[in-house]
Amino acid sequence: MGHPDFDHLPLGGSGDCEGVVAFIDMAAFTARTFWDDPREVLWLNMAVLTQVAKAVQGFGGHVLGLRGDGVFACFGEKHLPDMRVAAVACVAACAFILDAAKGPLNDALQDRGMEPVQLRAGADFGQLSFVRIGTEIASEVNVVGFPANFASKCEKHAKAWGLVVGEGLAGLLPEQDLMHHKNSPKRYTRRGEERRYHFYEVSLPFYLASSGQFQEQLNGRPLSSIVPH
Repeated sequence: MGHPDFDHLPLGGSGDCEGVVAFIDMAAFTARTFWDDPREVLWLNMAVLTQVAKAVQGFGGHVLGLRGDGVFACFGEKHLPDMRVAAVACVAACAFILDAAKGPLNDALQDRGMEPVQLRAGADFGQLSFVRIGTEIASEVNVVGFPANFASKCEKHAKAWGLVVGEGLAGLLPEQDLMHHKNSPKRYTRRGEERRYHFYEVSLPFYLASSGQFQEQLNGRPLSSIVPH
């Protein structure tokens, strides 16, 4: 688990790259942990996160962390020549994951007599910093940067089965696939200066329809093997 370009950072070491980051998690999971049998919650958590992680890897992404009820992922490497490839990979992965959960996964839950799940996703693009923090015997590579933080905020604005992206990622996607979010923009104010950062809902049918072809074209290779048309 982690980004291969930064797995071997020493304690306190850091590195940077541009990348697309995404958070994919289950809505209302805390309520499930309150009401449901702990063994069922454990099985559900393992089943969902395992499948999401596999899908991320199948689209050339890197699983950066398994955070409670969600997966934190990154698409992109240091030498990827066109970040539009990472953008499409991320959105296609999210479309595939959300559709699989809505259909086959929830069918399996229904067969077990369990309540269905609802997944949602948020993503953004920009400069990311990777740093190994902790102690000599307990450390991890942490991801620092506005895109990662804002991707998490986007996920909170997404409806069930939806994907919301920040303007950094939106700039890499076709305009016709974007719908301005009703709560956008986010305003940041410091020392009397205000800046705005927009976010958008993404229309997913095209990305879902092409997700199988994308995985076949990738076939386990890195995203840098794909040349955009």
